[in-house]
Formats: sequence, C-alpha cells, structure tokens
Amino acid sequence: MKFWNREKEIKWLKKYLKTEPNAILFIYGPKSSGKSTLLQKVVKELPKNKFKYYWYDLREEAITTYSSVLRLFFKEKGWLKRMLEFASEVVKVNYGAFEMSGGNLAKILRGDLNPFSEMRRVLEKDRKDGINPVLVFDELQKLKEIYLNSPNNQRPLINELFNFFVRLTKVLHISHVIVMTSDTFFIEQIYGDSTLKNTSEYYLVDYFDDETTLKILKKEGLPENKAKYVINWIGGVPWLIERVLSSNDIDEKIKSFYNQFLSEMFESLRGRNDLKEILKRVLKGENLYYEEKKINLVKELAEKEILFYDPINRTVRFQTRLDERAAQEILGVERE
Repeated sequence: MKFWNREKEIKWLKKYLKTEPNAILFIYGPKSSGKSTLLQKVVKELPKNKFKYYWYDLREEAITTYSSVLRLFFKEKGWLKRMLEFASEVVKVNYGAFEMSGGNLAKILRGDLNPFSEMRRVLEKDRKDGINPVLVFDELQKLKEIYLNSPNNQRPLINELFNFFVRLTKVLHISHVIVMTSDTFFIEQIYGDSTLKNTSEYYLVDYFDDETTLKILKKEGLPENKAKYVINWIGGVPWLIERVLSSNDIDEKIKSFYNQFLSEMFESLRGRNDLKEILKRVLKGENLYYEEKKINLVKELAEKEILFYDPINRTVRFQTRLDERAAQEILGVERE
C-alpha cells in the first residue's frame, strides 16, 4: 500500500519506541487503515543499529497447533544467512525470528525447554548489546484457539503470551511489545481483562479525515472539485484512494466499487431484518455501543466489515462511506 501523510502517528510511535518499555501497545483500527504500513515506515526511519524487530505477520501463516507457533517464532541459527544467499531481493527490515542452536530448537519443539525463557534470554542479550528489541504481532487473535498441551489440562496459549508480554514490559522493561489488529472485539476482550489493566496502551490508526484526504488527492494531481467528489464517495480509506487514483476513469472506478459494496451488503442483509434494524439505527445517528442486547448483532455486522466497533472510544459507525451509501440505498434511510 502506498504511504501517505501520517506525521502525527509517526511522531507518536517514534517517541513511544524511544521510551523505556512499560506497557503492551495495541495498535488497532478498521481493516486496511494502514497500521502495518505505518509501523514499517517508523521502523525504517529509526536508527537500524539501535533497534531489533521480531515481527510476526500471522495473517499469512497457517497456524493450527502449538508446534506450528513454535516453528514460526523460532528458527535454527544461520537460517537468515542461508535465505539471504538464495534470495533474489533484500529481506524486508520487518522480518525476524528467535535464532536457536539446532539442539535447543529440538528441545523447544519436544517441550524440554521453556520457549518463553529462551525468548527472554535472547531479548536480554539484545539489551546488553545496546539494542532495543521490539516484538511485533500482526493479527495476534489468530492464536485464540491454540492451546498449550499439559498432562492435566489445556491452557490457552494467548493467555500465557500476554502474561509473558506483561513481564517483558511492565515488570522487567526489557522489550517493547506491539500487537496490531483490526479485530476490535479482541481489543474489547483484552481491554476488559482485569489482569491486563494498567499494563496496556491503545492507539487507534483510523482512515484519513476529509481534510487530510483532500490534501493527499490534490498533491496527487486532482483538481479540488474532483478531489471533493472522491471524498464524498469513498472518504479517506487508503486502499480505496490508491485504487481510484490508479484508474484511468475515476468516475467509473468509484461506480464499480459502489456496485460491489451494494451487492455484497444486499447479500449480507438478505432475510435479516434484525441486521437491517441495526443499520437503520446507525444511519439515524444512534450509538449502539451501550446496548448489550444488540452488541452481538453489531459484532456480526463488524465481522462482515459493514460496521466498525471501537471499544476504546465507545462508538459504532459504518466501516466506510461506501458501506454507509449502500445501506442508505437498500434501507431507504438518510443519515441524520
């Protein structure tokens, strides 16, 4: 995704990473708001000899067992060097793993060596070497169904990970831990977890506001009237802006996107008067955050990427302006 103006966010994240680790940072926001692109930009601008990143993009991984998680987190020493020798291009700065000797890696996979102890050992060495380690997990909620096998019971891996993250940040101040996600119900679960109170920070990376979007579009060469037309239809969604700007016919591209959104929403709402009622109320400007009886329906619409649910700012809104327009047409209700 092309990177556009995020000066405020970049400044905040740089300052945060330069401070002593003291909390887990959750970066959340609507899908394709540019969370990963933003953090990669920050990573590239910070001194490379002062920071080391262990970055795991769980969106691209097939993770079904605890063993597959370990194989993702840990690699045998020399794997990166070997990969570089055969790679056709330079490995991205955000690629990392905990390197272990072959013997220790085998012990970890067998369960004879505590993986958290080994991770801590590596991170402590980074600190002693004058390096600031940063653990980054993109869409960590994919691990919610993974369990640690033990003789007496099965413990959720994600609970153990968060206990470990708290120890790394709040207790020992060894490493920053950043968790990025577009699953805001996962954020709500963490936010409401009493064991994580006063151990976490939350930072929203949202779509661009209209003023910023206008500046972007004018800088990309659109006249003001055409830029305002684009904003009126698609708002400040980075990936939609990028696709529209790459088109030879902006009007036709927006029309195509709208028809796609309209068709998908029509199918999602077919025979679902309960979901239609929720959307009507959102169109009327009502905030359903506090209505406990309706929250499961809001969650369903959020999973369909029609609504965006923000548990930190306590709001419910349409995911994009195209979703809002499609709902208006299907339901015959104007936003108030």
